[in-house]
Amino acid sequence: EMACVIHKGRYEDLSNAYHAVLKWIEENGYKPCGPNRELYLDGHWNGKTPDEYITEIQIPVEKI
Repeated sequence: EMACVIHKGRYEDLSNAYHAVLKWIEENGYKPCGPNRELYLDGHWNGKTPDEYITEIQIPVEKI
């Protein structure tokens, strides 16, 4: 199982998305159980500006 969040914006602001998904994990009775992944869905290679970047954060979880 994975807890996932989509972040739109600068990479420098990814910590906000991490805080949100980690809060969700804790509040819903899960705990992280492996390394996270970042999927860069939209970025400079698509001609996007940093405010338009889209990143998906995935954290493997297990029920407590």
